[in-house]
Amino acid sequence: AAAGHSIGVHSASHVYDDIYASVEAFLEDFHEAWDIIYDATGIKTEIFRFPGGSVNSYNVGIHQQLIAEMTRRGFVYFDWNVANGDAVFSKIQPSSTLTANALKGVGTARRAIILMHDSSAKTTTVEALPAIIEGYLEAGYSFAALTPSTRSVTFSYLD
Repeated sequence: AAAGHSIGVHSASHVYDDIYASVEAFLEDFHEAWDIIYDATGIKTEIFRFPGGSVNSYNVGIHQQLIAEMTRRGFVYFDWNVANGDAVFSKIQPSSTLTANALKGVGTARRAIILMHDSSAKTTTVEALPAIIEGYLEAGYSFAALTPSTRSVTFSYLD
């Protein structure tokens, strides 16, 4: 936070069955995480990422209500259009695999929002990051902090 990085809300529990049991359950989990961020940083963040993305198999019945309610409350969400794959595999992937996956967005995504994870178990994600950054920079991309005014990448859904 002190270095100017974006701080966004994700989830306090990350237990999808509980989070997506209802709009109220999502809001409780969200605000628990929001409060933790505020207490630690003093930042009243307005950006977030839905656990599993804005449209997923856990929130399929309530995703439109969730999006509407979070937007009404002034929050902006970001999905992703590139993924390094660190969440998909049951075992840790080599950093070279994660780099290759992330670099698939070069040339295909005009603006790339890359899904990556930073848990203590995702050590190869951190190892892959310099090569990912270098690859995007060499391809002419630039990096900037996400803000509420950043044009968001969002998933499409069918009614």
